[in-house]
Amino acid sequence: MLPSWNEKFSVHHEIIDQQHQILFDLAHKAYKIANSHTTRNEVKDMITQFFDYMKTHFKDEEQYMQAIGYPRLEEHRKIHRKIVADMAVMVKSIHSANELKDKIMIMAQDWLLTHILQEDMQIEKYRKEAQSKNPTKQAQKFYLYVCACPGKEHKLTESMHIFVKNSTQSIRCKECQQSIKFQSALG
Repeated sequence: MLPSWNEKFSVHHEIIDQQHQILFDLAHKAYKIANSHTTRNEVKDMITQFFDYMKTHFKDEEQYMQAIGYPRLEEHRKIHRKIVADMAVMVKSIHSANELKDKIMIMAQDWLLTHILQEDMQIEKYRKEAQSKNPTKQAQKFYLYVCACPGKEHKLTESMHIFVKNSTQSIRCKECQQSIKFQSALG
């Protein structure tokens, strides 16, 4: 059985953690599809969802790694590219519905969750070590963002600010679902 999302898998970056939770949910859906009677199209739709979301997530995760100065960024990028390339080859080489189901389990368990549980946890380990070596750096600068909620402000760290600034997608408030907008820098 696949593990469920747990706080111990957190990289302490709200957006990346939310994306990881969605990827865990997709892995669980894939597991259900692989272990039930489904059509070839249902399985292909699941693979397409995975494929599309993984590409978006990998891009965002690479921006985060760059923002925190992660020293293994290039190595991690290569891993991401290999997963996407292997997935594309895998999808093209499938000939039967049962083969599709086997492949979706490989994708959910081996590629995705193993990647999050092993490789992405190295990012969190680096962030913690960097913070403990230089605690003042972590407390240096914050950025205020606002949304449509009356009087609400979102206080983002510098790495989150850089991530939001460079993101091609808008970042939304959990409560009002409106895009957050930069207001000012603190400290």
